[in-house]
Amino acid sequence: MTELRSIRQLFDLSGQVAIVTGGAAGIGVQMAYALGEAGADLVLAARKIDRCTEAARTMEKELGIRVFPARCDVSKAEEIDALYQNVMQEFGRVDILVNNSGANWGAPSLDYPLDGWNKVINTNVTGSWLMCQKAGQIMSRQMYGRIINVASLASFVGADPEVMDAVAYQTSKAAVAGLTRDLAVKWARYNITVNAIAPGWFPSKMSQATLEKSKEKILSFIPMKRFGAEDELKAATLFLASPGASYCTGVVLSVDGGWVVM
Repeated sequence: MTELRSIRQLFDLSGQVAIVTGGAAGIGVQMAYALGEAGADLVLAARKIDRCTEAARTMEKELGIRVFPARCDVSKAEEIDALYQNVMQEFGRVDILVNNSGANWGAPSLDYPLDGWNKVINTNVTGSWLMCQKAGQIMSRQMYGRIINVASLASFVGADPEVMDAVAYQTSKAAVAGLTRDLAVKWARYNITVNAIAPGWFPSKMSQATLEKSKEKILSFIPMKRFGAEDELKAATLFLASPGASYCTGVVLSVDGGWVVM
């Protein structure tokens, strides 16, 4: 009989390297901390390098790990290529990818502008795909990898236009869920798991205006009658990134206070 791994072993990320896009702000900070606290070295990638550098200094000091700040606009293929080249030069491997960078554009669906549509789709769908593809090329050679895409409530349901009138965002997050499931099937042979987290309503810079405008209406759809707290994505992130999640792939895990089952 195989000896059972301890809980510490199942969730230990020591020696691993994790890329977190959008990891210096919003829910990306939670996700990055979850991986760093478990021992992984981090790459924080975002369009604003100053914010990444500041977050990297803080995390290195608090967690005692290596944190590499990197500029990357995931809507631009050449910047994704440069990111992975820099990471491989710095660390020589990629074990975990958290695809958290995202864009939104609000406008009535009957008048939705094409430039808004393209911005959101290029970032949320094409950017996520290219980040996955580059990570998959490295992880397939390693015969190990954990990819976590960031989906949304929008992966499952449509949105009341009085709360969120953003058809491109809704569409993009449904596509992220589909991408997750398909790559999970295709890359299982390489010992790469591909899962997604679907956060509900968490206070952030992107969601602040909507939460302030429609707080009571949004809460009426949440059985727990509250928004997510700052640390309530950490455990889900660590689980899906961990050795302990080795038999989970293609999962879209809702962290939403019960919204989806309401």
